[in-house]
Amino acid sequence: MQSRNPDGEISTVPEITRPQAILDVLLALLLVLAASLFAALLVPGLPSIPGAPAVVTPLLQGAVILAGLYWLLARRGQGWRQIGFRRPQLVDIGRAGLALLAVFAVNALLALAITYLLPHVMEAHQDRLSEVAQLLVGDLPLVAVAGTMLFVGFYEEALARGFLLRRCQILLRGVWAPVLISSMLFGLGHFYQGWFGVIQTTLVGIVFARLVIYWGTLWPVILAHAALNTIALLILRNL
Repeated sequence: MQSRNPDGEISTVPEITRPQAILDVLLALLLVLAASLFAALLVPGLPSIPGAPAVVTPLLQGAVILAGLYWLLARRGQGWRQIGFRRPQLVDIGRAGLALLAVFAVNALLALAITYLLPHVMEAHQDRLSEVAQLLVGDLPLVAVAGTMLFVGFYEEALARGFLLRRCQILLRGVWAPVLISSMLFGLGHFYQGWFGVIQTTLVGIVFARLVIYWGTLWPVILAHAALNTIALLILRNL
């Protein structure tokens, strides 16, 4: 099927059936598990440096996930453009700022509600994230933290708001059903943060997914995701 992309170019987009989309979603979930196992097995064998952060773990996971996504797309005759990697534009920076403000607002409302209703849950969540922040980035300088989180934002958005969202759009009608399902899968991937973390990341995923559908590109949410993670980690490691 021929279509004209947002850059004005005419391209042939392979049709993907619903059974193929279901299989792709399952393979993507297995890919995440495989990437986690790969990093868990490889990292202990690497030379240890006293006080070094565990940032190598998400870097390895991301490399495996991106390689796996490339294979999953190629087997359908697709490329990165088909999951939202359009030509970057200057306006994407402003859009990233809007996306960041939107998730800050959502997080603030959720945090206020949980603090009021279940204050002990909020305290436990902050303690858990502070430990993760210290383990993940240690005393890395700002540039290193930001660069690492940019890579994390890149591969997580490619997977969640790129591949999974597009496949859910094939499986489900309308806008909100694909947004909700792909965001729930994204949230469950953060179960190590506890149930509050799952809810929080699911809500962030909903905001990002809706904006990706509206703007038709992943770049704004990649930048917003990286900025969100960087700010959160820098704050949490100093608590």
